[in-house]
Amino acid sequence: MKNILIPTDFSIRSLGYVHSIIAQHAYEPVNIIFMHALEMPDSLFDLITFTRNSRHIDLITADFKDGCEIIRNKYSSAINQLKIEFFHGNTTAAFRNFLLAQNIDLIIQPIDHDYNPPSKRSYNPEKLIKRCRYPMVTTQLLKSKPSVAKSTISALLLAE
Repeated sequence: MKNILIPTDFSIRSLGYVHSIIAQHAYEPVNIIFMHALEMPDSLFDLITFTRNSRHIDLITADFKDGCEIIRNKYSSAINQLKIEFFHGNTTAAFRNFLLAQNIDLIIQPIDHDYNPPSKRSYNPEKLIKRCRYPMVTTQLLKSKPSVAKSTISALLLAE
């Protein structure tokens, strides 16, 4: 079973890349990890009170949660697990450790996605992904599914 990482900004569009993964890995179930990259806190108080995921859960939109649930139900035989993880840091070493801890086999790097950070600490991890020297596949949304780019859950349901 492969563990596949997809960077996300919690937009509905980033969920559309799951269709590409399922099409490529239809022969075996996969674990999909949506990763959101965040800078480490820079003030002493923030570092002292820092806890993983405590304040960052609010970044996940209701539409994104609903979309994840739809994908879990739609591809229940192809997806073993679908989860969201936060990466805290901005160095290649920290990112490689994160990948090792998550047992990542493959990273999906979207080439047609405009990353819109949902918070001031969020950033696009594209440079880290290129530097980490992990197996990576660049992908774009499937051309036959133009409605996935819409920001509604119903568009995601009708994408097939």
